[in-house]
Amino acid sequence: MHSRDLHDPFAMTVVSSHRTSEGVVSYLRCGCGAWEVRTARLVGIATPGARSKMTID
Repeated sequence: MHSRDLHDPFAMTVVSSHRTSEGVVSYLRCGCGAWEVRTARLVGIATPGARSKMTID
């Protein structure tokens, strides 16, 4: 899977979730080690590896 692709939402585990003035922010982790940060408008993805940078799609 390319690091910019979204992971299967059923394979993701919610690690943390909280409400902000912009809405709910959720931090999810995949079994492969990738992280997603989800809001109502954005999804940020960070993949495991050498100094990977978070991308916002």
